[in-house]
Amino acid sequence: MNSQVKALILFLIAFAAIFIYAQSPVGVTFAHQLLKKIDLEALTPPQPTDTTSIVVEEKVEPDSTSQRFLFVGDSMVEPMAYRFYDICKESGNTMYAVTWYGSTTMAWSGETLDYFMDEADPTYIIFCMGSNELASKNTKTMNENLTRIKQKVGDIPCFFIGPPNTKPDEGLNDEIAKVFGKRGYFDSRHIEMERRKDHLHPTMTGARIWMDQVAEWMMSDSCTHPVVLNVPDCKQSIKIDHIEVMQVKDKGRRLRKPKA
Repeated sequence: MNSQVKALILFLIAFAAIFIYAQSPVGVTFAHQLLKKIDLEALTPPQPTDTTSIVVEEKVEPDSTSQRFLFVGDSMVEPMAYRFYDICKESGNTMYAVTWYGSTTMAWSGETLDYFMDEADPTYIIFCMGSNELASKNTKTMNENLTRIKQKVGDIPCFFIGPPNTKPDEGLNDEIAKVFGKRGYFDSRHIEMERRKDHLHPTMTGARIWMDQVAEWMMSDSCTHPVVLNVPDCKQSIKIDHIEVMQVKDKGRRLRKPKA
């Protein structure tokens, strides 16, 4: 009998012994030691009894009460505010708008925001800025600025309209979403709109398309504080007299009230 056959026979004997031991209901004693069997089922972690449970968020009904909107930000605000004025007028709301040309999140994180909040006494605040910071890589500072803005607002309902950049930014939109949350941030990068020769600012027609989509979002569950709005079909109204326009050098210490 050669060595290979012997090895095969020993292997079969060992396999048979292990099989018999595995089927035995009692332990086996070897050299005065009880050989314990391992219960493999005991090592298997328990499986959850229900893996199909889904957390369903409670539906938020749009607020139908009359609002005093404060709409502030950079140069994008002015053309959008004309259209939003029409929407507010149709919906029984009041709008105060401040467009600060060349402004940034840092500019609006200071006392200027405090001033216009005191002047307008808003029930709802809309921010729209960031187009002047698309190339900035200093996301830490942007996050700090946005956080200060959010803290100034306190419990007043608000949301942030992101810039309509046509190419990837360096992290600004991500920081806005982090601070204001998924339902407090309107991503404008997907909006197809007519733009001016600078390929960034919308034309009046483009601003209307943009604002109408924002208004539709404001009435949905996608918005953190949805409101009831009536969007008119008519074309842009005449320019209103209570949009505050500031240059970067201005201090912003006035707000013309809407005519009665």
